[in-house]
Amino acid sequence: MLEWVYMEIKFLNKSTIFLKGKKENVLIDPTEKEIVENKSTSRIIVYTNGDFNQMSLANDEKIVVRGGGEYEVGGVEITGINGEDGNTVYRIVIDSFVLVVLGKINQELTPKRIDKIDSTDILLAPTKIGDSCSFKLVKEWAKKWGANYLIPIEDDDDKSLEKFLDEADEEGLEKTDLLKLEKQDDLPDGLEIKLLKNN
Repeated sequence: MLEWVYMEIKFLNKSTIFLKGKKENVLIDPTEKEIVENKSTSRIIVYTNGDFNQMSLANDEKIVVRGGGEYEVGGVEITGINGEDGNTVYRIVIDSFVLVVLGKINQELTPKRIDKIDSTDILLAPTKIGDSCSFKLVKEWAKKWGANYLIPIEDDDDKSLEKFLDEADEEGLEKTDLLKLEKQDDLPDGLEIKLLKNN
């Protein structure tokens, strides 16, 4: 008998990611406002860089992950892989789905970091790395890791998503509110780009 699983991914703004699992929820790179608004729904908070405000977490029962290492919280497995650019790339396993969150990396991943990531079902990647469109590099990594979904995370520069989709030949792709998965079979064959709205 197959175990019932459930996961949702949505964006709360251009760079804050909300993962909803069966038992645990994860907030990635939230602003202080989003921490307050999601106080009752997300126990796990993950930061891909050192830019965060601890004041909003004072006297709270949150579990904050920021930096390299291996963590396990309520069945959610998180592996942080530090890089020379000061950012941390995360591999997160939630309800049997594997996600890789690249965050705001500003240089190409080293071969060591690429090998540590190993595999993923869903890759969340920036539309820019440094000053360049990231699509070609990200597609290469997605194929190496066997990703089924590639979800671009917009840069503050509004044109970066446009360039990303242009290089991917997906200019007409429409945004959806969220990505919802209830079984492994929900993952597509091959690599599919999914655009999420900023809720």
